[in-house]
Amino acid sequence: MIGFVLVKRISKSYILVVLMLYACVTFRMLEYVLQDIAQTDASNKNYRFDGKFEIQLENVTFLINKLLHQRNNLNSGDFSLLKLLREHNIKSEVDIKPVLFNIDYVVSGAYPIKKRVYTPTSKYIINCKNVNEIDLKRKIGHGVSKQTLLGDFRGMPVAVKIVTRHQREVRNCIEKLNQSDTEFLSHRAKCFMFSSMKLMKEILMLEQLSHPGFIKLLGYCVRNEESDTMDLSERGLISVYELGTRISVNSLQTLTWQERIQHSLHLARFLYYLEFSPLGSLRIRDFKEEHFLMINGTLKMIDLDDVDNLEPSCSVYINEVEHGNVTFESRNKGCDFAIPCHKGLCVGFNAKQNMKFMYTLFFNVLIRPTAFPNPLSGDLRNVLERLDGNRISAAELIAILDKLSGFDS
Repeated sequence: MIGFVLVKRISKSYILVVLMLYACVTFRMLEYVLQDIAQTDASNKNYRFDGKFEIQLENVTFLINKLLHQRNNLNSGDFSLLKLLREHNIKSEVDIKPVLFNIDYVVSGAYPIKKRVYTPTSKYIINCKNVNEIDLKRKIGHGVSKQTLLGDFRGMPVAVKIVTRHQREVRNCIEKLNQSDTEFLSHRAKCFMFSSMKLMKEILMLEQLSHPGFIKLLGYCVRNEESDTMDLSERGLISVYELGTRISVNSLQTLTWQERIQHSLHLARFLYYLEFSPLGSLRIRDFKEEHFLMINGTLKMIDLDDVDNLEPSCSVYINEVEHGNVTFESRNKGCDFAIPCHKGLCVGFNAKQNMKFMYTLFFNVLIRPTAFPNPLSGDLRNVLERLDGNRISAAELIAILDKLSGFDS
């Protein structure tokens, strides 16, 4: 009986100890919570916390709404959102970039909450939504597969390229179609396939290349099949560019020697970019005066549908076999400029070809020694001799012209 009483008392003691420990832990947790609440109240007097979940949710909703209203500052390049996040002890692990928010709101309780619909910023000012705002004036250029028109976009003169139906293959294709055919429109679209492909290639090239030697693409619109209308809202494929002026190579002879050096240096850097572009070594197949414009004092290339990164192929074959000894000889089949055949390709041909055509069209006029001060004439004669023999790279030409540009007469 005595043992039973002792066991009962001891059990009650253990229960009491456990209850006391639980009370201590609960009190400590409550103390931490109250400290966090006190810190929150100290950092922001506008928020209340009275233990009710609904009020907490309203406070969070108000904070989100306040953050979203920083969009104007973000769009202007002011990253004050980061400051706001720090004020509320919110850590950001990612870079915050400006985005455009739609202006639609929904109402949740007493606070307007912005819809979570975001539109990324675009580097183009013209797209399918506003391309019909361009007021077409007249035709200013015409090629095999496309034509260029002068336009006005919100007071800014622009060049608009569209596919033309005047190409012989396109015209013949359309004439063969029977307009009473129920599939006339789908067949007609195929007539423009090649022309559309060339213009689309130019757009995609400019999407991936970035150099001041290329004309600036202001925007484009890709819809469906082509039509004969001049209403841009119904055209299938449109690209819009900055406007430039035609040049005559002979007119470059009137430039000062400083301007000649700067244009030559710009063209040399352009050749270097073509040689080491993100798409590989690019070759300009249709290299002519009409494909260059003067835009804000800079020579720029305007036609890219005949630009590619294909080096010519060549062959390496067995020349002779004697007593089991095999001798391999590299025949420069298809490789001009004494370029050796490497794994079936004339590697370096594109750069050499571009340099040859650039010399013939521009450098031969711009780097004429008689137009420069006497101290520079000797160096320029040497440059022209190397250009004439295609024995100079774009990198070497840049180094020489950059040094000459610092000459003080």
